[in-house]
This record gives sequence, C-alpha cells and structure tokens, in this order.
Amino acid sequence: MSFSKDLKQELTEKTPGARHCRVAELAGMFLCGGVVENRGDGGIALVFSTEKENIAKKCFTFLKKSFNMNIVAGETTVESRRGRAYTVTVTGDDSVRRCTEEMGFTRPKGAPFAPREYLADWSLSLPEEACCCRSFMRGMFLMRGAMNDPEKSYHFEIAVPSEELGRWMAGFLQQFDCEPRLWERRGSYAVYLKDAEQIADALTVMDAVGARLRFEEVRVLRNKRGEVQRKVNCEVSNLAKTSRAAGRQLEAIELIDRSMGLSALPEELEKMARLRLENPDASLQELGDCAVPPIGRSGVNHRLQKLCEIAEGLRLKEGG
Repeated sequence: MSFSKDLKQELTEKTPGARHCRVAELAGMFLCGGVVENRGDGGIALVFSTEKENIAKKCFTFLKKSFNMNIVAGETTVESRRGRAYTVTVTGDDSVRRCTEEMGFTRPKGAPFAPREYLADWSLSLPEEACCCRSFMRGMFLMRGAMNDPEKSYHFEIAVPSEELGRWMAGFLQQFDCEPRLWERRGSYAVYLKDAEQIADALTVMDAVGARLRFEEVRVLRNKRGEVQRKVNCEVSNLAKTSRAAGRQLEAIELIDRSMGLSALPEELEKMARLRLENPDASLQELGDCAVPPIGRSGVNHRLQKLCEIAEGLRLKEGG
C-alpha cells in the first residue's frame, strides 16, 4: 500500500477512550464531507459519504458508541475511480440536531433550508481540550487528507470544499506550530505542509506513531543521501576546477617551451614547469609534495601563476 493508505489505516484503528474525543473526531470527519439533506417526507438526515469502507465503519462505530440514535450504513455505486461510496446516515430531526450540536455545529439562523447543506457552511465551535483538537484533526485527515510517499517528496494536505474553510483550517493547524499554505486549483482547495519537521509534528498530533517512525526513518536516509551527494558534487566540482587549471598551466608551459625554452626561465620556475609536465593531473598540494625540497600549496600556486603571466606576455608579443 501507499504511505497515505498505510497512514489512514493506522488512523482508523485509533479509538479514543473518552467520548468527547470520539465526538471531536466525528466533527472533523463531518466538517470535510458531511451534509445535511432534506428528505422527501420533510425530515432531515445527516449523511457521511466516503470511498473508504474502513473509514465509514469507524464513523458508524463512533456514532453508535457516542449517541443512542437511529443510524443507517449503506453502500452505493457511483461514477468515481473506485466505483463505490459508503454512506453512514443519521435520521430523525431530533437525532440530527443533537448530533450536530454536540459536535459543535450551529446552523445559520433564519436561512432557508437547502436540499443539501454542507456542514462546512455552518458555524463551528472548536473543541477546547487538547486531546479533542488532536482527534478533530485526525477526523479531518481521514476524510479528506493525503500524504506523499516521503521517499519521493514531502507533502501533507487536507482538501477542503471552500477557500473560507481552508483559511480557517490553516489557522487551526497553526496552534500545533505548523505554517500551512492554501492552494486553489480549478475551484478546489487544500491546506498543505511541505516542511518535513512540520509534517512530522502533524503526524504526532494525530497520534500516528507508526507513520511518524517510518517517516523519520526515510527522512534520515534522505538526509544522509543528500549529504553524500553534496560531498560527491563538491569533489567532482573541485576535480573539474583542478583539471581546467592544469590544462591552462600546461598550455602556458608548452608555449614558453616553444618560444624561449624552459631553460631560459629562473631555476625555481623551470623546476615547477617540468614538474607540472611530468604530473599533468596532480593537484597543487600533490605538486608541492613532489618538489625537492617540498613546497607549500601557496608557493606552487604562485609559481604556476608566474608561468601563466610569462606565457600571456609571449602571446601579446606574438600578436603584436
């Protein structure tokens, strides 16, 4: 399975012992996908719909444990990639009102009731307890969250039905030291994280211990690979610079030899010129070590620069 699927599987297996935490997790689920429907008989129903059977089962279980009301689970065929949708429905006006109120949702007063109303359009009172806030976030991610495989890239997001809700959710995540961003694409919105440290914190907030450990393992390996790659790149770059410099020095020495002969050079420059000809691929340090007596790196560089200057003077004379 993908990292995101494994993560959601782990989250569906989390069952808070406290009722208020279960209700908070339901609120997160319904915020991102719950609707209140007008039924043909004039009554209303609260409907949760998902393509994931295990998430629907968790929603059904939490509703059964937390509320003594009529709950219906169903399965329908829809035009989607998976071809199925699993629904959990709360029926009865009093049951719907009680359920939504305890989850913290309040319908705008005086507004005419639409055939389908997203709970995201209702006002919401956030849970006050830290444990409930964590459960609430877990519910949102279960319903509309996704995460890339950290082997490929760091990306954690929760899709939302509107820009307004996206901005609200971004503010909610900030309390966990996250700095989320909001993107819009063809009318769809998502709140996302790209920073590895913040994604790790988000996993901790949702109590996804297994996913956090796997994420950190991948993160450490990626960092190590990155360090190795940077060192290799640095070595390659240094070798390339050394090779280019040696090429210029050899050209200069060959020009001096053709034009005036190396024996015409001062003794220390002649020795360095011959040393470079004998060791065309050597670094400055290696050339200095080969000299008799040994010369420091800066001394080698100074003498080679002098040879290049002499060669440049010869070129100017030839050109003139």
